[in-house]
Amino acid sequence: MHIDLTHYSYLTPLSKRIDLSEDCKNLLYLNHKEKTWEHVQQVAKVAQDLALTYSIDPQSAYICGLLHDISAIIKPEDMLGLMKENQQNIDPAEEKYPFLLHQKISALIARDYFHINDPMLLSAIVCHTTLHTSPTKLDMILFLADKIAWDQAGEATYLKELTVSLTHSLERACLTYINYLFNEGNLLYPHHDLIEAQQYLMGVTL
Repeated sequence: MHIDLTHYSYLTPLSKRIDLSEDCKNLLYLNHKEKTWEHVQQVAKVAQDLALTYSIDPQSAYICGLLHDISAIIKPEDMLGLMKENQQNIDPAEEKYPFLLHQKISALIARDYFHINDPMLLSAIVCHTTLHTSPTKLDMILFLADKIAWDQAGEATYLKELTVSLTHSLERACLTYINYLFNEGNLLYPHHDLIEAQQYLMGVTL
């Protein structure tokens, strides 16, 4: 499955390439996603810091942070259409709320438009919203960085507990956030990957 950004008439592509950071910024700005750029910069920095703490390549974490929401330039209904056209499996949560597909579409753009071919990086991007069973350290780092770099008004109510959990392990911090979603009724619709991630993390953190 591949993605062709020229297929979407409302998108403005890059006219020239500079480097990954500038290209990411310029693509988002050209398509009126300035707030997304602010968010991904913050996520990239948090991911880089977490990577240094947990002995993961910080540049890989930084790249994942920059690209994890690059699909913000595509309308959610077009994300759903792309998946259906390519006969991809669609979770009921994604069918009901197509914006949940942005993690998968971001991975496609990272690969096909930004030429990121490292499976470890693509895996982290493709699960940064839901996580999944048996996540790698990089998967968990990007998942947590996205939640730590809160992009909504006010302070995230889960942040203090998540930070404490992070002093124990990445796994415990991920489980803390997922439990928060389930316990506080903050899930629009539970994605099967999130459910499997919770079950897996409960097993490894006991």
